[in-house]
Amino acid sequence: MNTIKLEYTYYKDGEHIKDEFTFNKTLIKEDYSLSSLFISKVEGESMQPLIKDKALVVADLSKKKYEDKNIFLIFKDNKMWIKKANILDDKEFFVSINPNFSHLKYKKEECKIVAKVLLFFNNSKSTF
Repeated sequence: MNTIKLEYTYYKDGEHIKDEFTFNKTLIKEDYSLSSLFISKVEGESMQPLIKDKALVVADLSKKKYEDKNIFLIFKDNKMWIKKANILDDKEFFVSINPNFSHLKYKKEECKIVAKVLLFFNNSKSTF
């Protein structure tokens, strides 16, 4: 079988909606742990134009090592955020791509890496 099917839950109109998403496993271009994969639905525009609001991201919970220029799901201030790892002035940060959200810049040591984003789908098209 050449596909991966993952279930995910999101909120809509105050309700928990359960859904599933199936994609070809060859879309993931690096090693991954199948049992550690999950899908999350993005809320917000801080990673546009690369990752759009309502995009689905496939992330690997087993990948928690900071890697410059890669995208991660991080936990900060009791929220999960999607941010790009970026070294600025020899310091490690997680940043927004959208210049309108440049104020959302977090020091690595103030965050917990949840998972590395391996793939994302804007409007049901895969990217990464």
